[in-house]
Amino acid sequence: MAYLTGDTTLAEDLTQETFASAWATIDRFNEKASIKTWLHRIAYNKFIDSKRMSTRRTALLAACISADPDSDQAANPAEQSINDEHIAILYHALDELQLQDYAVIVLHYIGGFSFHETAAVLDKPVGTIKWQTSKALNELGRLLSDRMEQ
Repeated sequence: MAYLTGDTTLAEDLTQETFASAWATIDRFNEKASIKTWLHRIAYNKFIDSKRMSTRRTALLAACISADPDSDQAANPAEQSINDEHIAILYHALDELQLQDYAVIVLHYIGGFSFHETAAVLDKPVGTIKWQTSKALNELGRLLSDRMEQ
């Protein structure tokens, strides 16, 4: 949830809302689905609801840059500065994607969900998710190309 919101406090609030909603609707849980995808679907819906009420994309950029798990502590300051700039460019480009494209990229590549799990969370067929991911990556590539030329 933290990757989607970019705000730890909001992620905690939405997580609480997710579990409260799950508890209230546990009788509707379909055992054909995994509990993981069911909970993530609820969480995703909570995120969408919060997104409609408020834009928090700036907070996402700040949180993702500061939480870069792959940062190389041994890099010299010049290399680190270049890496930070590339990360900022990537997250600015992600910020420009449409919400549905942003969601598949974040769930699959940042969240580590398989296409099947992403499809379950977004309540779409796997083929649609694969197509949407391809489309989102093409758009992200175009945005990155445009930014690198500037």
